[in-house]
Amino acid sequence: MKIRCIYNTGEELRCYENKPLNKGELGRFGATEHTKFGVIIGKEYLVMGMIFGEGTLDYLIDDGGYVYAYPYPLFEVTDNKIPTSWFFKSLKNTDENYPYQEAIWGYYELVFDNNHYEKLVDVDEGATRTYFKRKIDLEKELADLNQ
Repeated sequence: MKIRCIYNTGEELRCYENKPLNKGELGRFGATEHTKFGVIIGKEYLVMGMIFGEGTLDYLIDDGGYVYAYPYPLFEVTDNKIPTSWFFKSLKNTDENYPYQEAIWGYYELVFDNNHYEKLVDVDEGATRTYFKRKIDLEKELADLNQ
């Protein structure tokens, strides 16, 4: 699955909020209207996972070596094929660290290692290495399909 960045600030997310927000108030995407996300408008990203919770979907991608889950309204889907190597897990009220997460799709460790996402957020070397290994595997799979 591939996506292209079309927005990169919290201001563009305001119209997707469930209720009106005061200036500077965090919305359901964890952003204020002044938040600047570290994605580049026009750039295409390979999605390595999706996390659903509190009525919103985040795409797990990397940019410049940094792995992060970004809100779906910042992107448009350019290739909607889900990798055959992905897994799914329902998490409703099961994760103490991220109780708002309800479902997750992605590579094996992201879905089945309860601490993998937290380690990615904390820039753990082992988790980051696993992420990029899985990304290389997925890129090879996609290249083979396109030959």
